[in-house]
Amino acid sequence: MSEEYIPKPLQTRRGDLILPPADKNNQVRKRVVSQLAPLKPASRFARIFMVLLIVGCFAAMMQSNVLWTDYDMPVRSAYESMDSWTEAWQHSVIRGNDPITLTSYFLEKKLPLPTPLVHRSINLILHIIAALLLLKCLESLKAPAAYSATLVFALHPAVVQPLFWPGYRPEFLGLVLILSALLAGIRNRGVAGYWAMLFFTAMACTIHPAGIGIPVVLALIIICQKNPLHLHSFNRVLPLICIALLLGVWTQHQAAAPVAGKAPDTLELVEVAGENMFFHIKQAVFPFDLGLFHPMTNDKDYSVGAQMSLLPFFLFLPFYVLAALNWRKRWARPLMLGVTTYLLFVLHGISQTGVFLDNSAAHENHGVYVALPAMIALIICSLGAIVRQMGPFGKPLWSLGFSFFLLVQLAITGSYAYTTGHPVLMWQSMTEQWPESWIPKAALIKSIEETGSDLMTAADKITMLESILAAKPELIEERMIFARIFSKEGQNNNAVREYKRILRETEPGNAFLEEAAAFYDKVGLYWDATNARERIQPE
Repeated sequence: MSEEYIPKPLQTRRGDLILPPADKNNQVRKRVVSQLAPLKPASRFARIFMVLLIVGCFAAMMQSNVLWTDYDMPVRSAYESMDSWTEAWQHSVIRGNDPITLTSYFLEKKLPLPTPLVHRSINLILHIIAALLLLKCLESLKAPAAYSATLVFALHPAVVQPLFWPGYRPEFLGLVLILSALLAGIRNRGVAGYWAMLFFTAMACTIHPAGIGIPVVLALIIICQKNPLHLHSFNRVLPLICIALLLGVWTQHQAAAPVAGKAPDTLELVEVAGENMFFHIKQAVFPFDLGLFHPMTNDKDYSVGAQMSLLPFFLFLPFYVLAALNWRKRWARPLMLGVTTYLLFVLHGISQTGVFLDNSAAHENHGVYVALPAMIALIICSLGAIVRQMGPFGKPLWSLGFSFFLLVQLAITGSYAYTTGHPVLMWQSMTEQWPESWIPKAALIKSIEETGSDLMTAADKITMLESILAAKPELIEERMIFARIFSKEGQNNNAVREYKRILRETEPGNAFLEEAAAFYDKVGLYWDATNARERIQPE
């Protein structure tokens, strides 16, 4: 008698996870399926909490009155050479600058509030909007750990430099428009959503060069969303390609900025791009080297070799190979999307050479900002997906690990923001980072005198002022401080020398003339005191 054939329980497949057959109570199946439960969007309370964290983390910067300082020699924005906001809307200006940002610089001066506070508050609001839009995009893509990735971006130390230093608002406005265009493309909701996508793409391409990459990113998003793919799925991308090409040619007609004041050749551009890429990756992933401006390793001759310069780009090649070999798996397409998005949005930043206050070549974090969300989302969402596959043990592990990481990040960014928002500490940090430059030293001395800080002794001030005036003897304001310190310390001969030099070589104001006359009276030089008072002009 033949045995009765009993079929094995069927196994079902969901994504890449093979589900085991259900037992009598269906417990095993329920436990595994729960790993793939739909991801819930962040609650309203979570969003409010994120906004409060952002404000609290960067609030310390708002106390600083440093804005468009005379100690900053480079031209950070066309606004510095304009007399009226109407100039920002001239045809020649629009082709190379963001007219909306330039107009906002004029409008913020009209408000009855301190301009530095208004300037940074606007930047902070734009950054908060960008963070909320990033969260919406990641949630629409059903990315794991979307809220965590957004928090890491929102509180990242690299945000401090473009948020604080004037002239970098196009980075914030550009990212807001790029994320708005991508969100409209991801949702793809009717005619209104389609026109919103076109509008935001056109605005993004006009304001920031990274906007040109929107069509490619949206095409990769469609590849991630659609299964199976059809050619007509890419129909909405075609107008975006036309917009990006047209506006890209129209606005980005200017050549790359010269390297340290000279026209770079092709090899130099490759070397600078390679060093910038290495800096961008380091600042995005390991942001422990804090500073508003970072010295370039090769700021003298830019000769590191083409092979070494291309090495940072080769770091991304294994990810493309890995995604291509596993194309049918659920994680391969998002990996391709994340890596490509970062490379597209970082291209403009790595092609530009930043400048320090004295016009020497430098790395600046503002070039990191627009590409930062892609790198953060790639890392955090990938880790979130791995932990999610771990089942019940993954959630407490993630909560504990990410909470610790977030506390460390808050401490780093918060302390950096506090140092940046305190002028004396900011200039001191910059002086230590750029010991060969006289500008941060002069700014530090002036800030100490204005605030009455006891950070430096009189002897230290004298030594620093001697080095400053040896390099720039024409600095009158610093020489006045030099004379006052000598007078206060009782070094009358040195003080007399400095006062006489100032009165001999310049035409100081009435206040300084009276100050010099009072000093001459104190040391018994009455004839010099009389001559100083005779130069006082009636008001």
